[in-house]
Amino acid sequence: MKKLLIYIANRLWLIIGLYAVSLILGAVSFAVLEQKSLADGLWWATVTSLTIGYGDLTPVTPAGRIVGILFGHFWIFIVIPMIVANIIMHLVEDKHLFSDEEQRELMQRLKRIEARLTQQEQDNTRS
Repeated sequence: MKKLLIYIANRLWLIIGLYAVSLILGAVSFAVLEQKSLADGLWWATVTSLTIGYGDLTPVTPAGRIVGILFGHFWIFIVIPMIVANIIMHLVEDKHLFSDEEQRELMQRLKRIEARLTQQEQDNTRS
């Protein structure tokens, strides 16, 4: 589960997809359980997911309230942190990372050092 969340959090298009799917599921659930229109359900899902909570539409049935609780928590603890993590990941740049070119140069240097050490060891064993 953790790997799946990390995978999704690192792909903006998947976060947007998760956003859209959860809005649709929330809207349909609200509309069916509360016997409201799909437009009302979409309004409720959007207001709830953005944590605005105008209060003009609220679930009154027990099942609707359970869906509302789950939907609200899903957004606060799953989707919003993924969005924030994705934004931070793209804003923060590690200045200490080696470029591919620098890594190749270091590998060549290490190979030369290794070859010299091997040569010295062979010279020492011959003496």
